Amino acid sequence: MKKSTISFFSEGNSYYSTFKPLVDSFLKKQIRVKYYTLDSNDKILKIKSKYLKSKYLGLKYLAYLRFALIECDYLISTTPNIGNLNYPLKKPKMVKNLVHIFHSVSDISIYREGSLDFYDSVILTGEFQKKSIREIEKVRNLKPKKLIPLGVPYIDYLIQKKDNTNNNRKTILIGSSWGDKGCLKNYGFEYIRKLSEENYNIIIRPHPYSMKIEKKFILNLKKKLEKIKNIKWDESINPSKSMNESDILISDTSSLRFDFLLIHKKPVITLEIKKNDMLGYERKHLPENWTDTSNFEIGPVITKKTIGQINDKILLLLNNFDRTKIDNYISKTIYNFGTGSDSIANYFEKLQTN
Repeated sequence: MKKSTISFFSEGNSYYSTFKPLVDSFLKKQIRVKYYTLDSNDKILKIKSKYLKSKYLGLKYLAYLRFALIECDYLISTTPNIGNLNYPLKKPKMVKNLVHIFHSVSDISIYREGSLDFYDSVILTGEFQKKSIREIEKVRNLKPKKLIPLGVPYIDYLIQKKDNTNNNRKTILIGSSWGDKGCLKNYGFEYIRKLSEENYNIIIRPHPYSMKIEKKFILNLKKKLEKIKNIKWDESINPSKSMNESDILISDTSSLRFDFLLIHKKPVITLEIKKNDMLGYERKHLPENWTDTSNFEIGPVITKKTIGQINDKILLLLNNFDRTKIDNYISKTIYNFGTGSDSIANYFEKLQTN
């Protein structure tokens, strides 16, 4: 019997932490795969194995054309919006099953409208993702996707990179999403300036897409804060170094919060982002969503009205953070925590042998 053909598609190095552990797990099991990327500098292109064929698709229209010609039984991608009217990548006609894999711990409420409409299957990070996916399918009368409970590879990668650093001065990491749902744009910089006066080191980490999408805003913010010596910026793709160095995280809807809490077991503060600040996202179609409810499970939630209390919350968490409940939260939230890549490879190996 002919084995199913399996391919990966990546936009590039921004998603290295998702695809590197996944590719490693497939190659370890000697499963033949193809890997397509839009990034000529994608580090996975350098992996040499008789079980891996890699291809850089080129730039813009040439890349879109080559993407459309991909032929396989299963194409695994973490790219939302494939197939959507205003998105340049259309679902390849010769792909039998387009499979989405998450690159964050989140439900689809923080995805753009229609992000998964053209996917056939979704590899779930955890049970919590099912509800919003099914609700969106009903809203737009979509064919139900196959939902596969296997886990999320990038967590495997971040666990390997964990190496917590002890600092004499407490360090705050401010991790922001991009655009209007980002705390840097939504909450401004005044609270950051005030925290810098409280004898903390501060690391500001914009989303990697920020320098592409809102470069002028980020450069302007840097200029306003450039004279403060205990503030530094992290613009790397991989957040591990900053998470290792930091004692507490302040963020918005970003899944960085879950990475910090579940992998590093350090406290998190969420800055509330209201629904009206997320127009164009699936969140508007959902009467309730996991992102909002989980905010209160993982730590304090600060609003624009209570932002003045943020230092009090930081001091309380630094002195009284309870780590004992984190393992229980992991077990109820994430499938195959730390072994997601192997679980996915095992699943596709069985598909090939059945």
